Formats: sequence, structure tokens, C-alpha cells
Amino acid sequence: MPRIVDWPARMQQVAEFVGLDQEALDIIQTTRELVLEKGEELTAAVYDHFLKFPESRRFFLTEEGEVNEERLERRKHSLMRWLRGSLDFKIDEDYPIRLLATGIVHSHPPSHRAHMGSIPSRFMIGTMSFVQTALAQILHDEMSDPNEAQRASVAWNKMLMVQLDILLAGYVSETPTEATGEAPDVPDFD
Repeated sequence: MPRIVDWPARMQQVAEFVGLDQEALDIIQTTRELVLEKGEELTAAVYDHFLKFPESRRFFLTEEGEVNEERLERRKHSLMRWLRGSLDFKIDEDYPIRLLATGIVHSHPPSHRAHMGSIPSRFMIGTMSFVQTALAQILHDEMSDPNEAQRASVAWNKMLMVQLDILLAGYVSETPTEATGEAPDVPDFD
């Protein structure tokens, strides 16, 4: 019988692996006002980027091939909610499950969009890279101390990579032994 993945434990393991500790989370908190101030600009830039590429643009078009502004605004709102939630990142019972649900929603389209297929995981990875780069630029441009901006950028990068692991888990099937690092049972063919 397969075991259930302990998502908080997995998140903790990845956090330790990338070096995301309380100091890094405290640094992220020092950027709260700046990130919230620039949040709508950042989310608009993400979706403007999506619209540049036919492979990602198609997820935001009407049946007539026009940009679905209503859908785009809802998605921007969702991304802003994720960004605000990222500022309150914590490893508890709830947070990794919300991230996993987000990954599943992207990888398993609802029935009314089933004809479009999944949003490819490469776009999830690319979006995270885009957000990391944009945040690094914002921190560099807006913080007076370049060393503090660098430390904040590193802290954000670590936290975003921990999130990406859980987001991608909605795309990737792992056996519980792979997720826990335990050796898999190998059948004996003798």
C-alpha cells in the first residue's frame, strides 16, 4: 500500500537543502512593503511576458483569438494573492497543500478548458525564473544598500525554489520512496 506524502516534511527537507532558514525568512519580511508596492507592476509584467509567446498566450485567448481581458485580470489577481502569500511563507500543514493544489490546477485543466491541455511545467519553471529576476531587479533598484538587496534577492530565490518543488509535484508522479529518499523495494527475480 503506498504511503501518503508528508508535504510539510518534504517542504522542510527542501528548505534545509537550499538553506532557507529563519534568517532568510526574516530578510524576506523586510521587503514586504516594497514587494507589495511593486506587486501589481510585477504581476502585469508576468502576464505581459506570457502574451509575447504563442505557446503561453493561447491560455489567455477567447475562442475568437482575442485576449480574454476578464480572465487575464482574474489571473493577475491570483498571482498577486500568491505573491502576498509568499511574504507569509511558512512550513505548516496548510501552506504546502495550497501550493500543491496550485500545481495540480495548472497541470490538470478544468473540463471547460480540457481541449487546451495542461499548462506545461516548463512555463511554471520559466515563470518562477521570471519572478526571481524581476524581484532581484526591483530589490536592486529600490533598496539603498546593494548588499542588503543581494541578501534579500538570495532569500527570495531560496524561498521560491522551495515553492517550486511543491508546485511541480502537481506535475510529477513520484513514488513515496522517491519522495522520502528511502530505497525502493526491488523485486527478487531469482
